[in-house]
Amino acid sequence: MESDRIRVDLLPELGGKIWNLCDARRDIQWLWHNPAVGLRRVALGASYDDHWAGGWEELFPNDAPGVFDGRDLPDHGEWWSQPWRWEIARDGPDRATVVMRLDGPTTGTACEKTVTVHQGKPEVAVHYRITNSRAEPLHFLFKQHLAVAVTPGHRVELPGGSATPVDLGFSTRVGRAEPFSWPVATDRDGRQVDLSCLPPPAEGHREFVYVRDMPEGWCRVREVSTGASLRLFFPPEVFPFTWLFMSFGGWRGLYTVVLEPCTNMPKDLHEAFRSGRCAVLTGHATLECEVRVALS
Repeated sequence: MESDRIRVDLLPELGGKIWNLCDARRDIQWLWHNPAVGLRRVALGASYDDHWAGGWEELFPNDAPGVFDGRDLPDHGEWWSQPWRWEIARDGPDRATVVMRLDGPTTGTACEKTVTVHQGKPEVAVHYRITNSRAEPLHFLFKQHLAVAVTPGHRVELPGGSATPVDLGFSTRVGRAEPFSWPVATDRDGRQVDLSCLPPPAEGHREFVYVRDMPEGWCRVREVSTGASLRLFFPPEVFPFTWLFMSFGGWRGLYTVVLEPCTNMPKDLHEAFRSGRCAVLTGHATLECEVRVALS
């Protein structure tokens, strides 16, 4: 999909993911690709970490695998490994739209993902429609998973919020488990560290944090030297939590930042349910929302 300002490459048969997101004027390809993993079809239930190719995809209805509400949920959900049906809904001079559909193999949900690019706008909009086809409630997690190609010259910017480490043992710069105001955390030596600044590649450097109570629904990666940026806008009433997975060489030798606005906190569905932070669709109910990425 292409306009005068942006190019979007979709892979419907590989989880419906957006593979490339290019700023046509600046000639920047923003999405990160895993150099150790090629594009290929995988079976439902495959290890996500072993097959994560990068790009922009979504996780539904879970992150961590396991049995929940009587369903045996696959690693990182049922969307990423499945081929989506697709059709070109519009191909005109003003905009292009592709609609993708999937019947959830473990949830029985009817899922629809509509991607639109407008002429003259450096952005892509993605509209979601998820319908619970069953009479019983469906508790779930729904999360964006947008991997950005970054360098130490980039910054990760949020409008504020309260952050906590997902797993203190995973973090290398965050040294305390208590909440902190984004982006300044305290390391293990009691020193302040700015998490918006990306360190150079090094073995062991990595972070994974939850951010909540953000005053606005957006997160951004910006290149300091040029001002070029990717900003992900999302409805905070649907995605009240933003997860940030950041590997600077410390996870499988990879260097990327993953923007993850999410319905839930924490990632385990059982814990999120017990704490009242788990999304739910009542019987035959539908969730509709839209996110968009703007390049500048």
